[in-house]
Amino acid sequence: MLVFVRGLRLWRNKSNEARNQQFAIDFVAVMGLRIAMLTLSLLAWLSGWAAAQPVPPQSPAPSTSVSPSVRFSQPTTATDLDTYIKNFDYAQLANAVDAMRPSLDRDYFAGVLANRAGHVDESIELLTKVLPQLESSEPDRAAVALHSLADDYIKTYRYNDTIQAYEELLHKFASHMDKVERQGADDDYHAVLLLKDMPTQTISFDGRIDLPTHRNPVLDNIETNLTINGVEQSWVLDTGANFSTVSASFASKLGVQLSREVAQTRGITGAENKLHVALLPELKLGGATIRNVVLLVLDDNNLNVPMGKTMRYQINAVLGYPVLQALKRITFTKDGHFLAGPDSPSWQDSARLYMNELTPLLECQVENRKVLFSFDTGANRSVLSDRYLRGFPDDFKGLKKKPYAMSGAGGLKKMTAYYLPNVQLGVGQANPVLHKVPVVPVMGTDMDRLYGNLGRDLVDPYQSFTIDFESMRFSMGDKLTSHPK
Repeated sequence: MLVFVRGLRLWRNKSNEARNQQFAIDFVAVMGLRIAMLTLSLLAWLSGWAAAQPVPPQSPAPSTSVSPSVRFSQPTTATDLDTYIKNFDYAQLANAVDAMRPSLDRDYFAGVLANRAGHVDESIELLTKVLPQLESSEPDRAAVALHSLADDYIKTYRYNDTIQAYEELLHKFASHMDKVERQGADDDYHAVLLLKDMPTQTISFDGRIDLPTHRNPVLDNIETNLTINGVEQSWVLDTGANFSTVSASFASKLGVQLSREVAQTRGITGAENKLHVALLPELKLGGATIRNVVLLVLDDNNLNVPMGKTMRYQINAVLGYPVLQALKRITFTKDGHFLAGPDSPSWQDSARLYMNELTPLLECQVENRKVLFSFDTGANRSVLSDRYLRGFPDDFKGLKKKPYAMSGAGGLKKMTAYYLPNVQLGVGQANPVLHKVPVVPVMGTDMDRLYGNLGRDLVDPYQSFTIDFESMRFSMGDKLTSHPK
């Protein structure tokens, strides 16, 4: 699935909770490309609720996960590797690919792994080479290869190639996807059509990138003030936003031209919402100049955050993944700086990053096992998934579920969830501890195949954190001497 925008969620502080409902309320503005499912991040800023459709049962989650430096002692079959791809078990996939002899199978699995590991050019080279043979002999894998290529092309701003890959996927291999995958690919295709003939995004560096940042006093997200086309506005800095997104009223102030065509997104109540695209010719971020930036344009009410029963807050601008990734390496500091560019600071003690299309996945160690979480700078709290519950059942002994709710465009979704008092993670050489973490039930999305979504409570106790999109590594600075739980 190509999810164009991530969701907007709100965690209130204790004083707000005391004044409002007993539930922890999240807002999810309906902006996702994929209509058939809820997007990965449960605490993201700009993502889309999708209509409730069941996902076919997934393969059982493995009981162990291994480091890429460890070799398998048991033979691994090609079917095992297919399962690793489906269940986001990329460490196991990396080991298995490393142990394979040169073959069509190896090129295919290495190409898919390169896509997930952020090595887009390698992925395109390998998958385009094996695709003709896969189409004639391995149609299930051909479908995966075409979906991966569509993702590779969107990441390299080859929008027409993305459209062509989706057309081939849907016309030739629709029967080799399950119902939800097929609907998602069809929705993605129609939304990508809005980008037809859009020019390629480019970037040039001409100096240092050091932007002052601040925390929004209402929503607590990280923002920076930018002046674009003579209009000053606070922009959310959000790796979880799959594309940069603006409200319709702000797009009018910027003077950008909206696409005539529209795509549709759907909320948890089934309400349809219009999605336009626009092209921002130039965006300056310190010493970087990004040209031909794609903006998703949503009606203002889809970026309007409910603050309890009566108050609302309007979001107008979000700087998303394609721009942040183009900066090569980005660092957020606790004292209010956004540092970026190939010459920005890097750290030795780092953790591995993968990608689920346009969503960063962070490899963490939990009880001596390597597992994957989505990571989102736009989420101020972490949430764990049903797979975490199944993977670490002993952690839940004696716990009882409590009310939990998420509100989205058109309604409120109530459920019950466990709350883990403490969760210790290994992230490179750091060992952060999360507190009072909700663990949600099966959501019927790719979220069920990850162990959760990590928000800023992961990094808040540290002086800084860095995402290196070139080496696909994640690191945190020194731990603060004191930090409230």
